[in-house]
Amino acid sequence: MKKKILKYGFWSLILCVTSQFAGAQSIARTAYFMDNATHRHLMNPALTPTQGYFSLPIVGEFSLGVESNMAFTDFIYPAVTPGGELLSFLSPDVDATDFLSRIDPNNFLRMDVRTSILSLGFYSGTDFWTFDVASRVNMSLNLPYDLFAFAKIGKANSENEYHLDNLSIEAGAFAEVALGYSRNIMNNLRVGGKIKYLAGGANIKACLKNMDIYMSDAAWTVTTEGQMDVYGKGLTFQKDEDQNINGVNMETSGMGGSGMAIDLGVTYSPIRNLDISAAIVDLGSIKWKKDNILQASSSGTTTYTGLENISIQDENEDESNSTENQLEELKDDLIEMANFKEQAVTRDYKQKLYPTINAGAEYSMLKDKLSIGVLYTTRMMEDENYSELMGALNLRPSKWFNLSGSYSFMHGKGETLGFAVGFVPGIINIFMACDYTFLKVTPQYIPLNTMTSNFQLGLSIPLGPGHLPDKH
Repeated sequence: MKKKILKYGFWSLILCVTSQFAGAQSIARTAYFMDNATHRHLMNPALTPTQGYFSLPIVGEFSLGVESNMAFTDFIYPAVTPGGELLSFLSPDVDATDFLSRIDPNNFLRMDVRTSILSLGFYSGTDFWTFDVASRVNMSLNLPYDLFAFAKIGKANSENEYHLDNLSIEAGAFAEVALGYSRNIMNNLRVGGKIKYLAGGANIKACLKNMDIYMSDAAWTVTTEGQMDVYGKGLTFQKDEDQNINGVNMETSGMGGSGMAIDLGVTYSPIRNLDISAAIVDLGSIKWKKDNILQASSSGTTTYTGLENISIQDENEDESNSTENQLEELKDDLIEMANFKEQAVTRDYKQKLYPTINAGAEYSMLKDKLSIGVLYTTRMMEDENYSELMGALNLRPSKWFNLSGSYSFMHGKGETLGFAVGFVPGIINIFMACDYTFLKVTPQYIPLNTMTSNFQLGLSIPLGPGHLPDKH
């Protein structure tokens, strides 16, 4: 094993996974109170737009959601000299104590990308129907503090030890076909529901419940306890001569799992100008048959000898031996250290989605030209909930132009302003929204202070005359 394999193994795997996959709620919350936002029914199936719509394929609705307690500036540092290159946290010019002081005990990153392939919504009287075909890709990481300490410090003294508990990676993709319906029960009460068929493409989940690394001059000892689950059609493990897993091969493609989910929502106007709403979305699961499941486990202790003089960079580093290339070459080292071995699969598996609860209140003024709203959102993750409280100011000078601004109170690290605009100039509906607007970016438009954001963009063709059901 190369000298730097253990040094860079964990971080290289993370870089490779995050570069390929984009679970967070991707729908921009700022559009919740916007009347001419065609796809706000994704947050509450009882909410309806001012007009029906036909969304253009692919560009009809695209959304990207990111949730994280990390920031770009936690890992990238200013150049040592003016005009020089930026430094990564692995650079010897970056102080280890300063870098590690920015890292939380547990660091998470979740991403969700939703792309509408075909989307349609139309009124039948005051009833509203929707039909959607979409693809969704999601990813989540949980990275313990000692992961970064190990990557940065390594074997700094005669003896070091690191405990990488609950290091996990999950990524997957599935397609969604949804039929939605909403109607007035009374003039001031509207209910909506949506049923979804889910077609699972692939999903991988790897978790190291425990990983203890003890480092001395004589040897490094690695003790692991972990589990890896891979779901998908035509997948096989790639193994070395010791039957340790070092990759996954895809021999055929297709649907490896299927399932159902529902969305439920309601809006209620107890008094004039006040609307209260609540919904739960993505309540369901995908079932994977055992023939489309691979499982592996890691348990035991491995000792590596002959490892010494570990350093972050070679003194005579050239382009072929740069940190970037080393990370690329060593991307499979974490799996190698964990020594995952395949185990028999005995039963089918049901993978639950992460449901989201939205609860809002809106008060309208100036003949509905202006309103203020409050929205509370909670996403129920496997081990914890992720919540946000947002306030919004909404302007509706006309049916063809809506504008909303928002402020999120719980996340965003200071960059908590959001916006949404709906513009309907004749035969086209243009929609854009962002919950956390980046105030500081690099020249390459990479956000500096936060990785948390929800961005949504859509183009559609309006169907029928402008219409909204009466609330009273």
